[in-house]
Amino acid sequence: MWLGISQSFVTEYDAAQKTFLNFNRNLTAESAKQTMKMMAEHQVPTMDDFCWMLREATKRFKEMKNHIEVDVETTDRVIFVGDLHGCFETVMRLFLGTETDEAVGFPGDIVDGYRNVYMFNGDFVDRGGSGYQVVFALAMMSIVFPQCVYLNRGNHETLMFGFARPALNPTQSIGGYKYLTEVDEKFPSIDYTQYQPIVQAFFTSLPVCHSFDQNVFVVHGGVPMCDDYSTVAQQYQPSPFMQSRPIMNEGAQPYQLQQLEQLIPPRTETLDFEDQPHSKATTWHQFLWSYDRLPYAAKFLEHNDKKVMVCSHTATPFHFITTFLYQEETKNWEIQSVANSKERFEQLKEQMRQNPALNHNKISIMEIFSSPTNSGGVYCAIVKANDAQVGQRLAYDPYEWEYKLVGMNTEFRFVQPEEAHSKPVVQKSE
Repeated sequence: MWLGISQSFVTEYDAAQKTFLNFNRNLTAESAKQTMKMMAEHQVPTMDDFCWMLREATKRFKEMKNHIEVDVETTDRVIFVGDLHGCFETVMRLFLGTETDEAVGFPGDIVDGYRNVYMFNGDFVDRGGSGYQVVFALAMMSIVFPQCVYLNRGNHETLMFGFARPALNPTQSIGGYKYLTEVDEKFPSIDYTQYQPIVQAFFTSLPVCHSFDQNVFVVHGGVPMCDDYSTVAQQYQPSPFMQSRPIMNEGAQPYQLQQLEQLIPPRTETLDFEDQPHSKATTWHQFLWSYDRLPYAAKFLEHNDKKVMVCSHTATPFHFITTFLYQEETKNWEIQSVANSKERFEQLKEQMRQNPALNHNKISIMEIFSSPTNSGGVYCAIVKANDAQVGQRLAYDPYEWEYKLVGMNTEFRFVQPEEAHSKPVVQKSE
């Protein structure tokens, strides 16, 4: 079920035989952790338990705003996780660690005096072969640890990808196979119509963006170019697969985050972002699909009192950082530097250390990707809170953050394309 030539995005873990998990619906912190450990041993929930979990999580998420403000305690450490794309092994490495690498820890765990607070930034499914487990685990953790697990919707949590019926298009043009095809292979005797509406309701209930400690804005894709698209040149059409070069009229104003709560149609009714009229889908499209790391994004952040944006979406092999400085001559924000490799990151980090004045004036975009489908390193970003007043607890210079290498993509053992499918789940033998 993989469309490609030489390599799949399904790992040996994904393709291994799975058995049914004996799951206890009386959720506690300890039972959730034990469930994760059993899932790491190739046990998965039944479809009934899976659907129950998603219904419970949906009840909570659908009552939330599109943009969530998160208060950060002085003893928190916030962990930003990018695209997972069906790689349950990333979640296992984060929560459980490996034989050679220490875990980041479970949500709510106290590590060196700091509480783990996770932000999972969308694109939980597709490409890899364990999206079923990823979705179940994140839904479960969000229920058990509501103050320590936050989820954003990504562009794959849509009808175009994550909840498209299996028979319509089982593969993706850029490799990997679609989520409901994976689920269909795990449960061939269950018609997809029994679970597709539940998956759809869960995905569409997820918030679009979060702000942590007021200054750190987190969204899967990017931000709208402006608050009125009539000010954008008519020949401009946003591309979902590359950076754009929009031409905006001089009077264009940045989009205001408070407008997001009045956006029509609401997110719970927005199943997709590519098959609607351009005038209706543009704003949603930019938040979930945009690849732009351009000056208009810095203008948006300044206008909404943010210092840094955390986004994912782009399959970066390293944590890219784009820094903007305001130029008096042009009266606009301009790109000052881009860290797109480990060497460049270290070089710019040292420059920032030697020029601390820059940190007070700059705006940054940090991109994080946490799936081995990126042909590079699988990372998460960790920010420890300071003992300071609200709005100053999280350092907003991403060069001061810790970046945890969860593993190189070469450590994830991908199977050959002809083996890249899920086996039907079976009862555990006694």
